[in-house]
Amino acid sequence: MNTKELRDTLDGLLAADPDCAERNALADMVASSSRLRCWLDSFDMSCARQTRRLAAAGRSEPPSSLFNRNGRLSEKEAAAVTERESVGSAMGSFEGALGDGAVTAGHLDAIAAATKRLDDACRAEFAEHETELLAKAASESVDAFRRRCQRLARRLTAAAAKSDADELDSQRKNSCVKRWVDQITGMHHTHLELDPIRDAALWSVVDAEIASLRQTDGNAQLSWGQLQTDALVNAVNAGAGHPGNGNDGRRVPEITVLVDWQTLRTGLHGLSVCETENGIDLPVSTVRRMCCDAEVLPAVFGGDSEILDVGRSKRTASRAQRRALRAMYRSCVHPDCTIGFSACRIHHIRWWLEHRGPTDLDNLVPLCEQHHHLVHEGGWGLSMTADRTVYWTRPDGIVAYTTHSTDRTPDKTDQASDNTHPPETPGNRKLVPT
Repeated sequence: MNTKELRDTLDGLLAADPDCAERNALADMVASSSRLRCWLDSFDMSCARQTRRLAAAGRSEPPSSLFNRNGRLSEKEAAAVTERESVGSAMGSFEGALGDGAVTAGHLDAIAAATKRLDDACRAEFAEHETELLAKAASESVDAFRRRCQRLARRLTAAAAKSDADELDSQRKNSCVKRWVDQITGMHHTHLELDPIRDAALWSVVDAEIASLRQTDGNAQLSWGQLQTDALVNAVNAGAGHPGNGNDGRRVPEITVLVDWQTLRTGLHGLSVCETENGIDLPVSTVRRMCCDAEVLPAVFGGDSEILDVGRSKRTASRAQRRALRAMYRSCVHPDCTIGFSACRIHHIRWWLEHRGPTDLDNLVPLCEQHHHLVHEGGWGLSMTADRTVYWTRPDGIVAYTTHSTDRTPDKTDQASDNTHPPETPGNRKLVPT
């Protein structure tokens, strides 16, 4: 922003009274405060850059120390400023866009996080996508842009590897467990960092335990966090109670991998999808090896190999319906929600009791606990068209969000430019009909 725009924005905020404002006026205030905050973040980056120069000449402390002491930021926040400055130095247009309010600090943080572990060659190649990434960042949420950057970083890492399985091998080697105790609360923390295959195996068991706990009397009032914790501890205890490697009654983990037939057949990950149910990319060679011992369950879009519409005969979605929905959705159907599919309830768009809605695929979507409550008890309306475009209506009758609901759709623009690599879409992707 130029000086006049900056002054006008600040004057407008000083004259505003959020306590008396209606929704649209509040939206304008938040947009103005965001633009001002973006300019301040850009200003901080300039300060960090000059502090770094002075520190190199022995005339200042490092930028993180300056922001920690004089900016009264936490160590983590101060480190984030210096990381943004590095992004701005490598991709200058992002710093300019931040100052103009076209992107936010969160978008630069997404780039910093995605490139943090890349080697110099891959980081330089990542920067070559600057123009394309900036155009996407200007129109995407921080969460969506973060997934885009992660996907690009994974693609570059895989391309640099000797084989597409090298990345998975590297992830296995870097897997670790960290434990510590919060000296204030006394709470014990366990941080487990896993490769996508072992993580999927672990959480398939935990998710099954969550489903079991949900059916147990007395657990209806447990929060999602409590359910996850109890399920994880129960799963670990169950495993500890059955030593040995034979068929000892333990549940064999199920890992859901979504991959189209053409990608699986050719081994080229760029034709459509090859990822876990939550959208984590997997090497095609690894998936092809897994299929040697796996039960392969085809999901044919537009076909009739399984009965996915059961009308009013059942209220609960069938396993086949859940598989079909899982193939279309990584997460909750709310456009701003990233809660994974496995943590969602299957919601009837036309309610089962009140609206006599059928348990048919075109009437079902995944909703997390928060947004399920928003629809049932919060007064929000949720409707869906035949092409799965959803409309979220506020209690006052205003349509707040209109969006195509499925988040597993190929990005045709990305595919057209490079048909040998996976599309760089963060959300918005579904399986190509086969």
